[in-house]
Amino acid sequence: MVHTEKLHGGPKRVGEILGYLEAAKLFAADILDALRFLTEKGLKTAWQTSRQELKFLFKRLTVLDYIFGNLSLLALLSCFAVFLSGFGLLGYQTVLWLQDGVWNGMPMMRVFEFLFEGTALAAWMLNPESWLGLHQLMEWLLLNTPISLALMVNGLMMSAAVAGGIALAVLVRRFQFKHLGPDKAAE
Repeated sequence: MVHTEKLHGGPKRVGEILGYLEAAKLFAADILDALRFLTEKGLKTAWQTSRQELKFLFKRLTVLDYIFGNLSLLALLSCFAVFLSGFGLLGYQTVLWLQDGVWNGMPMMRVFEFLFEGTALAAWMLNPESWLGLHQLMEWLLLNTPISLALMVNGLMMSAAVAGGIALAVLVRRFQFKHLGPDKAAE
């Protein structure tokens, strides 16, 4: 018979899991305390305290933290550039309309045709033999969604996701430095 301790790591593994759960509980309590402080003291006081917290954090960051932080900021800048390119395309279309008086629509179908030219998916879009309801939906979306709107919405969503990831990473590193000590924070 195989003992479950050998198979699953036994009490040592259970202790690790309980340690992780305790750290998660402490992290959630730390976040709730920060939100409570924000609501009770107001934005101005919270901003001043946040500046002190950031000074505390920056003194303890490693080279690897700075490398990943800069890569994250570069990703955020790239996502924001996608968002702004939607406005740039809309501005270009507006300038052409002001010059000619004719609106040059740029639907997502142009992007689809460019990306999928000569593929089975493009052949299906031209002459569907099955999945006719899906074809109608896809065709309507591709013909009625402007490229500029798709760029703006996707750029904004990507920017929000990356900014949220950066904020979460900063919160986790702060938690590690405050509660776990310098030796555990490096792990």
